[in-house]
Amino acid sequence: MDVEAKSLVVTARRMSPGAVRLLVQRNLSWADANGHADISVPPGLFISRLKPRPLARQAVTAITWSPSTEAVAEFVLCRSVQPPVGLTDTWNGVDRIAQIAEATHVSQGQVAKVLVALDEEGYTAKVGPERGPTAARELRERGRLLSDWAGHYARSARKERRVDLHLMSRDPRGWTELAARKLGRLPWAVSGWVGADTIAPFATSVPDMILYVPVDGFEQALDRLTDDQEVSPVERGGRIHLRSAAHYVFDFTTKSAGETVASPVRVYADLLRAGGRGVEAAEHLREVAIGF
Repeated sequence: MDVEAKSLVVTARRMSPGAVRLLVQRNLSWADANGHADISVPPGLFISRLKPRPLARQAVTAITWSPSTEAVAEFVLCRSVQPPVGLTDTWNGVDRIAQIAEATHVSQGQVAKVLVALDEEGYTAKVGPERGPTAARELRERGRLLSDWAGHYARSARKERRVDLHLMSRDPRGWTELAARKLGRLPWAVSGWVGADTIAPFATSVPDMILYVPVDGFEQALDRLTDDQEVSPVERGGRIHLRSAAHYVFDFTTKSAGETVASPVRVYADLLRAGGRGVEAAEHLREVAIGF
């Protein structure tokens, strides 16, 4: 064994599974900001603190992932990645109840209950006065909230409207150009592999694309897309997965090279749900574009 090479320790904020495998293959030590490490320094220092096996869900969190909890948690996470206009990217606050309620279409009373549940779980915490205009909350454990929310999102059955569409083109740029041309002013956003390829390129090939449109615009979007003679609905295996999404999802989109992309938070969860190579792509995106 090359002593000098093994004495080198590679560090990073997060280590994706692919990065860990590469370092192990090169016989290199590593450590990340979460405290996970595999370090060997001859002649006698060995440190191994790898990621523990996931606990049962009830042991990890007591929170109930109702639709309202999912929506509020996603909104809070998206806001953490994209702070309000005029505030820096170090902002770690939580919007006021009325603002979250207006964006998510969840009642103010239910938003308040969800935020209390997030407080009790330690994800968020009140700061300053208990009540009044200066009362506020901050996101204390955003990394844990992202992992727990995205894990639930990936495992649970989604209730959005959905149709798979097939078209001859294998070029992802052709898919997004089709969306822009056919949908016009109707809100839309890409996610999954195409979203990840725009935000944080990882894969050498992009197999398909998730295309989100508002719930109340789904039929109109489907009619416009299938009006193209090269596009047809299929039972499975489509290159475009047309999906409905709540309106707040479109509050956090960004534009890049003519593409409208969903928040990295939503793209991350969609990649986890895809499984397989999507998990590694998700961890790469989390490290590059989310940062917690």
